[in-house]
Amino acid sequence: MKLKVPTLIRFFFFGLVFLGVILLPAPTHVDLTNNNLPIFSPDFFAGTDRLGRDNFALFCYGSLSTIVLVVPARIFTIFVSFLLSAFSLFFPKRSDFILSGIVSVSLAIPSLLSALVVMSLLPENPFAIFIAILVSDWALSYETITAKIREIKQSPYLSASFCMGAKPYQLVLLHYLPALKDMFGFLFFSGLPAVVMTTALFSYLGIQTSIGDTGPGLGEQISFSKDYFDKSPVSVLLPVVAILTLVYSLGSNQKKNET
Repeated sequence: MKLKVPTLIRFFFFGLVFLGVILLPAPTHVDLTNNNLPIFSPDFFAGTDRLGRDNFALFCYGSLSTIVLVVPARIFTIFVSFLLSAFSLFFPKRSDFILSGIVSVSLAIPSLLSALVVMSLLPENPFAIFIAILVSDWALSYETITAKIREIKQSPYLSASFCMGAKPYQLVLLHYLPALKDMFGFLFFSGLPAVVMTTALFSYLGIQTSIGDTGPGLGEQISFSKDYFDKSPVSVLLPVVAILTLVYSLGSNQKKNET
C-alpha cells in the first residue's frame, strides 16, 4: 500500500520528535561554553542556541509540549460546547435567552483578545491556558453542534422516540451522540491547527505553554533567538518548521477524516 505525502511527513515528523525525546535530555541546562554552535557540531547535530542548549532537543521537546497541550485543550473545548448545546435540549427557552447573546458577543470579539484577557486574569492558574483556549474557541464549536442538533430534531426516528415516551437523556444517549460522532471528529481535527497557532503565539509572548520541566515552547524559542539570527539561524528556523509541520500534519489529518 502506497503511503501519501502527508502521511509520510506526519510519520517522519512525529517519529523524529518522539525519538529525540527518548534519546535526549530536556533542554533546560545552560552551557555558555557551547553557545551558538553551528549544525553538525560534535554532540550537537543541529547546533546550539545562545545559551548552549541543543537545538534539536528544543525542537523535539517544544513540539511534544505543544502536542500534549493542544489535544486535550481541543477535546475540552468540544466537550464543554456539547454540554452547552445539550442544555438547549433540556431548557430550550432558557438557553435561547442566556446563550444566544453570549455566543454573539464571543463571536464578535477576536479570539486571541479573549484568550489574552483570560491569561491576564489567571496568571498563576495552571489550567489558565486550557481556559483561554476554551474561551477563544467555544462559541464556534457551540454554534456548529447546535446547528447539527437542530437538524437531528427533524429526524422521524427522534419524533417516534419522543412520541413513545423517551426521556431527554435517552434521546441524547441513543440519538444525538451517535449522530454527532462524525461532527465531533470534524470539529476536533479542524480546530487543532488553530490551537497550535494560538499556543505558539502565547509562547512567543512569554506565556508559559510547556508541560512540566521540558524547556521553552516553540514560540518562546523564536522570540528568544530572533535577535541572534545571524549567529544561530537554526535556533529560529527549527521552531518555525515545527509549528508549520504541526499545522500541516494536523490539517492533512482533517482532510483525511473528512473523506
